[in-house]
Amino acid sequence: MSNILVTGGAGFTGRHIVNDLADAGHNVISYNRDFLEAPRPDVTAIQGELFDIPRLLAAFKDHDVDAIIHTAAMSHPTYSLDFPLATFSANVEGTVSVFEAARIHGIKRIVNFSSECVYGKISVATVLESEPHNPTTPYAITKVAGEWLGQVYQERYGIDVISLRIGQVYGPGNRMDEVVRDVMRGVIHDGSFSIDHGADHRYNLVYVRDVANAAIAAVQAPMATAPRQLGYNVSGPEHATLAEIADVVRAAFPGNPIEIGPGLDPTLDLQGHFSVAAAAADLGYVPSWPLERAIPDYGEWLAKHDS
Repeated sequence: MSNILVTGGAGFTGRHIVNDLADAGHNVISYNRDFLEAPRPDVTAIQGELFDIPRLLAAFKDHDVDAIIHTAAMSHPTYSLDFPLATFSANVEGTVSVFEAARIHGIKRIVNFSSECVYGKISVATVLESEPHNPTTPYAITKVAGEWLGQVYQERYGIDVISLRIGQVYGPGNRMDEVVRDVMRGVIHDGSFSIDHGADHRYNLVYVRDVANAAIAAVQAPMATAPRQLGYNVSGPEHATLAEIADVVRAAFPGNPIEIGPGLDPTLDLQGHFSVAAAAADLGYVPSWPLERAIPDYGEWLAKHDS
C-alpha cells in the first residue's frame, strides 16, 4: 500500500484514478485548485495550486506521499489556441513546480500525463515512441516540455518519471468537446446524432477506465534500473474511423439514427495506430476496454448523468 497524490484528482481522468487507487487499498490524496469535498471517506481532498510549492510540500509531508500521478492541466488542444499563455502557465510552470516539490521532498516516482498531441500529424501506419515530436498547438508544446522536464528530473535528480502519451480519451465524466461524447450524448439524450463530415477520420481512442488502469500500472511499476524512454503510448485496442465507431453505437443502441458525412475532422491531427507494446513490456499496461465493451458501459452512465 502506498500514499499517492493525484493532481487534478477531481478532473475527468483523475476521478477514475482516485477511485481505482482507493479500491486497491492505497491511501489517496486528491489535490485540486478548487475546494471540493473528498469523493469518499477513504480519500483526502486538498485545495492548492500547482505553483504553490510550500503547499505541495506540506501535503507531501502531512500524508507521507510516496508517489505522484500528475494529471492536472489545461487539457484541450483546440482550446489552447485561444488561451496559449494560460495553457503554458498551467501546463509547464505547474508541471515543473510539481517536479521540483517532489525533488525537494525526496519523492522518487512521478507518473506524468502527456498526450498523443506530441506527435502532431504523423503518416506512419504504426506509431512508435521513437517517432519525433511535431507539436501543432500550444497545448502540444506544453506536453513536449513536460516530457523533457521529466527526463531531466530523472537523469539529474534520480526521480523515476514515467510520461504517458495518452490517446483521445472518452467515457463517463467527460465535459469537454470530444467526438464519442457527442455521438453518445446525441443517441442517449436526444435519440439521434448527425454531423456532415468526419466519417473517414481515424482515432486512437482510449476509454477512461483504461487510462486509469495505465496510470495505476505506471505508478506501481518497478523502479527503473536504466534511463527510461521519453514517453509511453497509452491507447485502446482500436484505430477506428468515426464511421466504425458509429456502427458500434448503432449495434449497442439500435433504433437511434446516426448520420455522419464523409471526410476528415479538420480540427484534429491525422495519426497512425499507436503501438502500446512498450507500455505493456515496461509497465504491464494492456487495454481491456474495446469499443464493444466500453460503449454500453458509457451509455449506461449517460442514461443517469449529463456527461
